[in-house]
Amino acid sequence: MVDAHYAEEQTNEVEILQSIYPTELEILHTEVPQKFTISIDIEDDDEIRPCSLLLTVEYTETYPDALPLFEISLTPNTLPAPTDIEAELNDKDIYDLTDRLRELGEECLGMAMVFSMSTGLKEAATQRLVEKTAELVRAKEAKIQKEIEADQAKFIGTPVTRANFLEWKAKFELETKEHLSRLAGEAGEDRARRAVSSKKDEDKRLTGRQLFEQDRSLAQSDSTFIADGDVAVDASLFVQEDDGLSSDAESDE
Repeated sequence: MVDAHYAEEQTNEVEILQSIYPTELEILHTEVPQKFTISIDIEDDDEIRPCSLLLTVEYTETYPDALPLFEISLTPNTLPAPTDIEAELNDKDIYDLTDRLRELGEECLGMAMVFSMSTGLKEAATQRLVEKTAELVRAKEAKIQKEIEADQAKFIGTPVTRANFLEWKAKFELETKEHLSRLAGEAGEDRARRAVSSKKDEDKRLTGRQLFEQDRSLAQSDSTFIADGDVAVDASLFVQEDDGLSSDAESDE
């Protein structure tokens, strides 16, 4: 049974709240102690993603000398999925907001406090969303800046220091030595292959004696050509003819 004094204060506060929140307040229990909900829209122009909270309040028998029972919950919405820079409230945020409202209520003990709690909830939730949104924006900007720096580094290259130059020099000399060694090995292998091939060719090549012994027909070649009608040439005829020409030339003179 609620004391008449507390019952009157509670009833008066509900009437005031109904005038402040004509559409946002809904009475769930009309008998004293009363229970009701207040819908609180959280929005701050274009800086944060809008959302709605539902504050459920139930008076205790000695309210306002004691805190009311209350609960904060997120109201489902039909908004599109958030972008990478739009923050949303989560369970931890609701837990922190509940602690904040409890602190506000304790500061207002002895007087009507639901209005202070609802306005305090809206301010705290808005601030929390602003902070989380700023964190997302900073994270995105940092990511973009990192990508820009990475792209620029491709053109700038690595600064040359004595240490990294000596490291590069040692690596270059090692790679050059290995390359030359590999080329020398390949050249040696090529020379060996050519020597083997040449030896095989020499082994296959026959001497004149071997050719003669293998093909007896070669010995009959000259006699064969004569027997087929070739005419023998008498060299003395050319000498006599030359002498005659010389005599004629002297007579003309």
